[in-house]
Amino acid sequence: MNDASGQVLRTLRERTGLTAREVARRAKVSESYLSRVEAGRATPSDAWLGFVASVLSDALLEQSGGPDTPQHPPDTKGTHPR
Repeated sequence: MNDASGQVLRTLRERTGLTAREVARRAKVSESYLSRVEAGRATPSDAWLGFVASVLSDALLEQSGGPDTPQHPPDTKGTHPR
């Protein structure tokens, strides 16, 4: 993983609003290693990236209301029971 990839990881983490500590806790990885990866000073395994990506993906889905939640509520005018 190069500096640019680590920066992308950091940007995604920051977009979720999660701290490095929280991502590390949820992914069950070392916070210091996460910081080194984000800084481009460590090259993670595919499995490690999978753990972290899963946490970030879940956090982004939570922010957007999840995959099954419509972004706009359906129009319910005229559908009240009589």
